[in-house]
Amino acid sequence: MSDRLQAALKYQYIYVPRGKDRDTLPLGRQLGLAVARGHRARLTVLSVQKSGATHHSELANQTIVSERSGHVEDGGVVLVWCPRHKTMEKLHHLEKSVVVLVEWIPGQMEAWAKLNGAYNAVTGEVMESSLDEETIELLDGIVAEGYNGWTKSTDVKVTKSYLEDLSKAGGYNRDLVLAYARQEKHETSIERLVKIMDEFETTLPSAGSTRRLAL
Repeated sequence: MSDRLQAALKYQYIYVPRGKDRDTLPLGRQLGLAVARGHRARLTVLSVQKSGATHHSELANQTIVSERSGHVEDGGVVLVWCPRHKTMEKLHHLEKSVVVLVEWIPGQMEAWAKLNGAYNAVTGEVMESSLDEETIELLDGIVAEGYNGWTKSTDVKVTKSYLEDLSKAGGYNRDLVLAYARQEKHETSIERLVKIMDEFETTLPSAGSTRRLAL
């Protein structure tokens, strides 16, 4: 734990993936507390519901923010405890905070970890998205078209054009597109983007074109 902790303290984003062969939740709890101590910073626990955190004695006395109540102050350490995508909306405004994300559903937050260059506390590797300049420009275009939540027909048309350009460039990846958009957009808007992508994918020559992040 000490070696991994020392390595984790070097990074702003730390990812504890849900284990398939062993329970990684205790590791995530211990690491979140240890990172806060290591940085001598306040710890905020972000959870779907407060009861999800208070159920664990180590977390019960910490500042707890849920999807429905509370605000995460920027700075300090945030232990994101078993989040779903909606939970992550409470991180949108953070710039200086150290984020320790403990995953609940295996692989669900991997794209987030890759986009943020997170340190994987289980494997010891630094996650990478390998996005090139062209792909980032197209992804930024998709997010920009969602300024009104992808509610207009013109938003849909232009977004599909960006998706087509991504596909032609070999950079279309459903998980990555959604994770990129989720960095700024709320789930109500993301639901509409998902429908646009579903429609777009019916035009692709094969299911292989809708590749997802390698797990």
